[in-house]
Amino acid sequence: MARARKKPSLQSLVDEYLTELANANRSAETCRAYGTDLRQFVGFHQGTIEDITPDVLRAFGTRQSHLAPSTRARKQAALSSFLIWATRVDKIESNPMLKVTRVRRDPARPRSLPRERIELVLAAIPSAQRRDRLLFRLLFETGLRVSEALWLYVEDLDLARDDEHIVVKAKGNRRRTVLLDDPHLVKALRAYLKDTGYQYGPLFRASKNGRGGPLRYQSVHYRWQRYCARAGVQCTIHQLRHSHATEMVNDGVSLATIRKRLGHQSIQTTLLYAEKTDATADAEIRAWRRKRLRKR
Repeated sequence: MARARKKPSLQSLVDEYLTELANANRSAETCRAYGTDLRQFVGFHQGTIEDITPDVLRAFGTRQSHLAPSTRARKQAALSSFLIWATRVDKIESNPMLKVTRVRRDPARPRSLPRERIELVLAAIPSAQRRDRLLFRLLFETGLRVSEALWLYVEDLDLARDDEHIVVKAKGNRRRTVLLDDPHLVKALRAYLKDTGYQYGPLFRASKNGRGGPLRYQSVHYRWQRYCARAGVQCTIHQLRHSHATEMVNDGVSLATIRKRLGHQSIQTTLLYAEKTDATADAEIRAWRRKRLRKR
């Protein structure tokens, strides 16, 4: 008598899905976030994938109710994407997420900080930590995503005088050129390369155990939070990107240029980052009014 075929575990299916996600060239950030969210669900749900019902999904959502709506929405999106895949590859007959009400995100709020607050954090980084001082200064002065900065190689830098720039590997394996327009940042980059002797390979390297590979996001996040605590400032790493965009808006840089610099595919995404101060908005209105009056 033939043995009944053993059903795959939920964890093995999650692993299979995450592999396909990576093969589909989804960003490393998406794969990491979805992987974390799905592992949490596997720890919550002890049954098979066929046992996942709308009630199970609702119970998991209730357990996450203390989290911010944006975080809960992301976890729900990870589960939904996994279940859509499972339906498509015939692991389940129907998607139970279709019967669950989706989490509504709160309206986007300005998340930028004034330069003075960020400079307090940067000043709290010990001078001996040249790598950290350069990394966080680079994030603030260019608006790079953390993942983009961590995957910079020395070969991606072009420090030719008066045309200093970097080639960034962005989401979806796209590339863009980012101008290094701040002279203090360029000076710090040149000093860092001279001090480390790096001629090729990762620009920001892990020093633990002499491994020398690219820094991990978790390590960078921990270090930034420690420096923020030392400075008495609440600021996430991603707020450096928001703050850079807001500075450019208030200094009159066009949204089209900001979109290109930040690597956004849609101008609507750029609008979420860009926040004009009242003073800038008022000055623009006054200039418009004076122009109108001169025409009369």
